[in-house]
Amino acid sequence: MNANANTREEIVDRACELLYRRGLNGFSYRDIAEQLGIKNAAIHYHFPNKSDLVKAVIEDNHQTLRKTTAEFMAYGGKAVPQLEGLFAFTLHECSTGRPVCMVGALAVDYDELPEDIKRSHDKFLQEMRTWLTRVLEVGREQKEFQFAGQPRIKAMSILATIQGARQMARAAPCNGCLQELFDQIRLDLGLHPDVAREQSH
Repeated sequence: MNANANTREEIVDRACELLYRRGLNGFSYRDIAEQLGIKNAAIHYHFPNKSDLVKAVIEDNHQTLRKTTAEFMAYGGKAVPQLEGLFAFTLHECSTGRPVCMVGALAVDYDELPEDIKRSHDKFLQEMRTWLTRVLEVGREQKEFQFAGQPRIKAMSILATIQGARQMARAAPCNGCLQELFDQIRLDLGLHPDVAREQSH
């Protein structure tokens, strides 16, 4: 990776952390520049305006989702490891300084977002819903999951529950609260928590 590409990646990563912690209007290019020890001009070189930078953050998350779910969406497979992957990803995000999810961070200022950022945000959220809906559909068809209702609604319920729990954990830190929440989701899907964790490995 060349120096320019590496700087761009560092800018996106730092912007992501600041967005998660402070929201869209809670940071500036100056904050990023000071933390990385670069000039504002270096950020403007890669991202002429803040909308470009935020869209890059969303796309970075989007690429991660596509990379980790592409094979399942194309060919199917076991559903439980997909669900466990979501739980593991959430725990990793929280442990690395990203207490709220990107969707939650942008939701605070959603009405004020430029239309291009809204479109990128909505596309990412829709793909998340589509993926988790498919996981639940496959899991129920294969007798991995047992739950009542539509998979689409169940998927939205799970995502909303996780987002809400992350917000609560940020305001009132609780070691193990997220894991307890994941155990409840497992139970709601007819899984034994310990068995589900074992199947994910």
